[in-house]
Amino acid sequence: MQHSTSRRAELALILIAALVQAGILYFLYRYTELAEPPTATTWLLALYTVALAIPVTVHLLAAQLLHSRAGWLIVAIMAVMFYYFGWDYSQSRAFSARGMSSIMMALPVLWFLLMPFVQIRLKLGKWSADYKLLFAYSWHNIIVLFEAAVFTGLFWGLLALWQALFGMLHIEFFKQLFSEPLFYLPVTTLIFGSAIYLTGSAENAGRVVTVMLNQVLNLFKWLGTLTALLLTLFTLALLPQLPALFTSGNKAISAVWLLWLVAVVVLFLNAAYRDGKVEKPYPNWIALFMRVVIPLMVIISATAIWALCVRVHEYGLTVDRIWALVVAGAAVLYSIGYAIAAVRKGAWFGGIARVNVIVALALMIVLALMLTPVLSPYRLAANSQYQRILAGPFDESWINSGRTPFSALRYDTGRYGEQRLEELAQLQDHPDAERIRNLATSESVQQNPEQSAEKIAEAITKIPIYPQGRTLDAELMKVITADIKSGQLWWLSDKQVTEGKSAMGVFANLNTENPNEEYFVLLASGTYAAEGSVYWKKTDGWIRIGRANLPYQSDAASDNKDFAEDLRAKLASGDFSVKEQEWKDLWIGSYRIRIQPDNTHGRNR
Repeated sequence: MQHSTSRRAELALILIAALVQAGILYFLYRYTELAEPPTATTWLLALYTVALAIPVTVHLLAAQLLHSRAGWLIVAIMAVMFYYFGWDYSQSRAFSARGMSSIMMALPVLWFLLMPFVQIRLKLGKWSADYKLLFAYSWHNIIVLFEAAVFTGLFWGLLALWQALFGMLHIEFFKQLFSEPLFYLPVTTLIFGSAIYLTGSAENAGRVVTVMLNQVLNLFKWLGTLTALLLTLFTLALLPQLPALFTSGNKAISAVWLLWLVAVVVLFLNAAYRDGKVEKPYPNWIALFMRVVIPLMVIISATAIWALCVRVHEYGLTVDRIWALVVAGAAVLYSIGYAIAAVRKGAWFGGIARVNVIVALALMIVLALMLTPVLSPYRLAANSQYQRILAGPFDESWINSGRTPFSALRYDTGRYGEQRLEELAQLQDHPDAERIRNLATSESVQQNPEQSAEKIAEAITKIPIYPQGRTLDAELMKVITADIKSGQLWWLSDKQVTEGKSAMGVFANLNTENPNEEYFVLLASGTYAAEGSVYWKKTDGWIRIGRANLPYQSDAASDNKDFAEDLRAKLASGDFSVKEQEWKDLWIGSYRIRIQPDNTHGRNR
């Protein structure tokens, strides 16, 4: 009876955490949608970080949290940590796609490394690095989260089938319902949390996880033999080229693939070792082969480090190279530790456990510091590019190469780079101070690509609108702005709008069956063609309903006309109209085929 009550309490806690998560995500969604523009980006990303990480933490720790105040304290500390990490990243103002990928990889890895230690602390009542428990919890978390994600995906696949079936009967209620954030956010979080409960908590489910883990590790173990063969053959092929590689100082090999090789060797070797309980995971001759070849990892990881150092020496640190150095550093630790474990007498690779714990602790510390100003990749990269500029030299090929250290400071290193660029713009005590100041000032005033969408949206309000006298109302402007920021108007460039020559708007009734409806066509012309989007004013506001395009105009090209000016002149004179199609559409079931006769074989030839 007591067990049943505890199970219900565990499920209740998981569901409450899921609802809180849905509530926070819905609030963030609504705020982002309504804010014009959303200015509080610092706390927005920080709150997103907490909303995604902490509820899942509660799901996995639910059974222990019911009886542990220390557990709640640990969860609170983790929430503060993750909030700070998101806040500090926002402060760096490095909101490029590359920058987002950095934090989206670092935070999950840090969370994954930390969780087994927390689970052991709640189980034993003290902090411990017991490898058997670390191994069990790590793989348990992976499988439980994977199965929960699959279950949630299948659930939404079923809902997609549901809405499609009713859609065939022209019942659109379910399609509209399932697309509402107030529906899909709580449903998704509740289903995911329930799947974690069913997969990871119940006794029968726990046995299923154990069986699945054994099957996965057994498959990985045998893939490890093939990986060891690959390591051997590649190292033998690499060795003759190493002298030239190390003496030339040139980048002769990619560090990325070398690090991938080390990573898969580590993964598959751990699948064979597991938690150390299996004394002979392989037949004797294969076990001996693995002992002999694993030390070759040291050569591979050292070569990767060298290749990275060559790039850093030549081009300085970048955010990507700093993350690559962290991975390479972990690879070196693994390689040296596993090599020592391979040559030592005793149990097969008996030292792997100690190496894994040391590397995990080191990675947690480094990742945590890299998500703060202490070891921020943006700060380190900004300092490196700053020193590279001061060191020179300033030859023309370097300045005109495209991605200079100045542009790296401007676009890739956030506020740290902006601060360094400001310092360079005021540089005095340097042999080439004047030229550096000019280049830094020139780079500072250029438009940041991340701000391009807002610049286009602002300039849209100044484009010519036809018929003359018409203007863009606030509601239509809001819809167009949202489309620009979401990338829907990818064909609309900054230059086309801000120059005020190529972009234009036309109000015209495109539906001859209802003369009272209103439509707006936003056009941007190229040299001899035009692209656009069509908006329709419904009773509840403007929506984008499609695209418009004018194909290549050979007559304009042959006459050397200014195509954009010609379009604008015709619009200004009122020379535009809406006409029905000469040919009707051919419908085959639900497929619409538009007939477009050419000029020489039309119906009125």
